[in-house]
Amino acid sequence: MASLEIKSSGFQWKKSQHGVWERDIDECEMFYKLSTRKEDGCYPVTASANFVTESSITTTTTEKEDNQLRVEDALRKAWSMLHYEHPTLRSRIERDDEGNKWKRVYSTFGNEDEKKSWLDLTFKLVDVEGKAIEWFNNETASFEISTLFLVRSRKEDEHSQTIFLRCPHDITDGVGILQLLDRLVALAALAYEQGDEYTLPAWGTEEARLSPCLRIAAAVPESFSEDQTKRFHDIQTQNGAIYNHPGLLGLPPSSRVATSQDGRRQRTSVSVPKVATKRILHGCKAVAPGVSVTHVFMSALALALSELQPQKQESYPVRYVNHSMINLRPYCHEPYNTPKHAGAPYHAVSAQALGIDLNVPGSDEGEVDQLNSLPQAAIKVRDFYRTIRPVSSTDEQVILAPLMFKALTPPPDSDSHAVFEPPFCPVPLSSIGNVSSIVAARHGPFELTNVWAASEPIGAGVAVFLGTWNGKIELSAVFDTRYHDIE
Repeated sequence: MASLEIKSSGFQWKKSQHGVWERDIDECEMFYKLSTRKEDGCYPVTASANFVTESSITTTTTEKEDNQLRVEDALRKAWSMLHYEHPTLRSRIERDDEGNKWKRVYSTFGNEDEKKSWLDLTFKLVDVEGKAIEWFNNETASFEISTLFLVRSRKEDEHSQTIFLRCPHDITDGVGILQLLDRLVALAALAYEQGDEYTLPAWGTEEARLSPCLRIAAAVPESFSEDQTKRFHDIQTQNGAIYNHPGLLGLPPSSRVATSQDGRRQRTSVSVPKVATKRILHGCKAVAPGVSVTHVFMSALALALSELQPQKQESYPVRYVNHSMINLRPYCHEPYNTPKHAGAPYHAVSAQALGIDLNVPGSDEGEVDQLNSLPQAAIKVRDFYRTIRPVSSTDEQVILAPLMFKALTPPPDSDSHAVFEPPFCPVPLSSIGNVSSIVAARHGPFELTNVWAASEPIGAGVAVFLGTWNGKIELSAVFDTRYHDIE
């Protein structure tokens, strides 16, 4: 059984007696490692991009096939180069020799055959008849190490292709995987333009760029003071009071809960046109000073969930609870606050929980306009975000991040994804922000037409993501087919 106790002295990368590089994993990495579904190779995070190239609009079949080969070759070279720049992507978590704890391990390629075997294993070319997202939802297989899928659909725009960059969540986070996607396309554009003149560097010195864990990157103290420990316990007590409510809001299952463990995680999304997006952004500002689209959508989500609850003769109280994911990259020390270390999970779960109290109207009350509650709820969400937003690298959200991940980590022998009756399906919302500020819409001949990122829910939950791409708001959700269907 792996120990959950972590010694900070082991967090630095060191070369072992076996000739490989290794270090201890911290609480963030442990959380994602132990949250892996038993049937999967890892707990995944995904970034996807639809793209076209300037040379993709061709007049003959031969020209089209030649361009597809150029794109494939460019992406294969870019995938290899991305790992040279971010070697942690090739690292893995395994038990130490005694089997008592987990460690992160990295080894360079011993020869060209090893490199080719790795590239063939992790770069997947997929030709499908339907849409790329249908393949992603219904056919994509589990994986253990970072993998790139290049999907070519015969039914979608014949000039468009889709890439799915998939990594274990213990290796990167939502912001990091978008940074990796942006760099991947930039490298592919360079390889596409240079063709045979594009050369890859020799491996063997890349270990200097291995990324440390969050504790090192954010300079979290090796041990917590008595005041810090008490502060965290006080917050947990307050959270307990927020969760102690008879009407916690979740999304009712679509149908009878499946008893099997073979459900799939599927993604669905709704994109808001640019004109409507502008109106929404303007309307959010009109609610109250400082209210953002995230605050309004989270409030609207709570209201929508309340309207889906069973109605009784008399009204009854319900509560929506959420923890915010916090990007800690700006608060890490140089150079870990830059995209050079995108291959590491530098984020946190807010120590404090948000609770929004609402009422489900009774059947005797007739029609009740729940939208009247939206401005008040949005202001409460705004105030919550102001409370948890870090102001410096010594902020409590940064310092307490390891304790929060440890509190959320399931016991080593448990299954966070097991089916329970009746199921409770929480719906946390994560704001990705303006994706266009992380991923460029064009790199040389590569034009990206749609970009998104998502992780997966824990257990019966539904993971909701709010982001903006190319001036359009997109609301997406990842759900488990054991509890919900795409309708």
